[in-house]
Amino acid sequence: MESSVSRRGMLQLTLVAAASVAEAVASPARAQPELSEAQKISHADAKYQTTPNDQQRCEICLQFEPPNHCKIVQSPITPHGWCQYFAARENAH
Repeated sequence: MESSVSRRGMLQLTLVAAASVAEAVASPARAQPELSEAQKISHADAKYQTTPNDQQRCEICLQFEPPNHCKIVQSPITPHGWCQYFAARENAH
């Protein structure tokens, strides 16, 4: 039993497969619900401090939410603070 698939058909199948993979990869990132304050990490457990650690500070962290919130550490925080979960945003200064 032999089947013939045209280049156009193969390209369409490839595009559909690629789109499916892209959707599967993107969906979990969008589906992550926000944490409630009770679910967030405490200041003590995060080793949070109200001063920066050299150039590292909350206001350039991926988790920072202006004016004084964090996606993973309990609020309030200061933009000039720091914790052990610091992760700089791309092009952060």
